[in-house]
Amino acid sequence: MKKYLVILILLAAACSEDTTYKRVSIVMGSAIEIQVRGVNEVTANKAITASFEEARRLDTLFSTYIDGNSMWKINNTIADEILIDREIFHVMRRCDELWKLTGGAFDPAVANLGLLYGFDNDEDNYRIPSEGEIQNALSNSGWKHITLREPNILVKPAGVKINFNSCIPGYAADRIANLLSNYGVKEYLINVGGEIFARGKDWKVGIQHPRNPNDFLAVIKVDGFGVATSGDYEKYIDSNGKRITHIFNPVTGKPAGHYESVTVIAPDAMTADALSTALFVMEIDEALNLINSLENTEAVFVDSSGTIRKSLNFDKYIAGE
Repeated sequence: MKKYLVILILLAAACSEDTTYKRVSIVMGSAIEIQVRGVNEVTANKAITASFEEARRLDTLFSTYIDGNSMWKINNTIADEILIDREIFHVMRRCDELWKLTGGAFDPAVANLGLLYGFDNDEDNYRIPSEGEIQNALSNSGWKHITLREPNILVKPAGVKINFNSCIPGYAADRIANLLSNYGVKEYLINVGGEIFARGKDWKVGIQHPRNPNDFLAVIKVDGFGVATSGDYEKYIDSNGKRITHIFNPVTGKPAGHYESVTVIAPDAMTADALSTALFVMEIDEALNLINSLENTEAVFVDSSGTIRKSLNFDKYIAGE
């Protein structure tokens, strides 16, 4: 699975008396890093190996680049009603909730726009389409076309395509967290291409500055929370000095341009992942009103002029010396 949300967060583990076991593997088109401590080496290796196997399973299940897999069938079947994999249906239910929560700013059914601009093709051949092409893609885009029927039936027009790149890395981090807990690991940090879930009191996460990659916007401490960032600095088209991002406004079909980056802290990584995308589309006042209304959820924004804005309680996560 290609991951087009930015790889934006650098990690730093605080000192601990316990040995930290760390491994990295390339899955979902990006690096997955897992760190665990508080268990012996045998358990750590078994748990990490199982975690990478789970990531590869999810990559196969949710990838839009594998001919004949579940997502290929969803996007290419001509029938209006499709019996789909139950786990994919579970993810779609959560996406439906997040689509409603964000007033449509989070929308996984805009894959036709990503294909049009070249961001979601097998090869990175970016282009700026005409207004007519954008409107045509919009007519076959949007979660408003999606209906979910229990227990696992998807109803949608044949031309509407779905891509979960804006939430599956976070979902994978949550699944791996659950797996590690089942192995008896109580302290771990999971980084799936920049989407993070951490449990344990000594994990620190550095949020990369969107224009100064060697600097941090902030270093935060999280325990039992997900962290995700959407930004304009990994996948974009440079058009006369203006960045055309890979994150689209689902209403206009145009790339969002309000921010350089948006980072979200939430109780789970999938929610953080999806909300970072949704907030990136919204005007700042609307975005702050939404994030400030959500329990245990915070965000920091860097707008297109470089101005930094924070939600009400973001600073409580700032790590001390």
